[in-house]
Amino acid sequence: MQPVALRTARLVLDLPVEGDVARVAEYCTDPLFEQFLTTPWPYTEAHARGFLTEHVPSAWSSGEELTWAVRTETGGPLLGVISLRTDACEVGYWLGAEHRGSAYMTEALLAVCEWAFVELPGTETVTWRANAGNVASAMVARAAGFLNTTTATTTVPGRDGTDLEGWSAERGRTPAADAVASWAPLLGGAA
Repeated sequence: MQPVALRTARLVLDLPVEGDVARVAEYCTDPLFEQFLTTPWPYTEAHARGFLTEHVPSAWSSGEELTWAVRTETGGPLLGVISLRTDACEVGYWLGAEHRGSAYMTEALLAVCEWAFVELPGTETVTWRANAGNVASAMVARAAGFLNTTTATTTVPGRDGTDLEGWSAERGRTPAADAVASWAPLLGGAA
């Protein structure tokens, strides 16, 4: 599959490239990444280079995982990354700390979902999982119309391959009427 650029009102989602190495390496040293993501830890520039020059192009080529850089303009600085693993139609994402709270990731997530529903044959549901306690990621999923599907047995893979307690959600072409309310057990009244 060839990389595809997506555009929203405020964002360009395009291919992350080698020129993004420094930003990826910087953002992925955030202590929240150690707690909530499966990125290597400690994260180095070599990890970023391998991700951008080997994993991203190979995964796009095979169609297994489609990864976009989140930017405010074509060729602009990288703000974060969003990926869609096509086998389970599962999204994952992160933003650099200074860009959080901007609703950029919700906008990017909606664009990726809309694209998947149109361009990936048979896609009726997009799924999301995160480590239990990743409130920021859950709030993005909630804002994008995902329905909380977390159960007592929901897990996510840990960095070391063990299963960790997780949260999960899904979104159809149209958000479920009770999507926002479904998050109350996890997020309470979090804004």
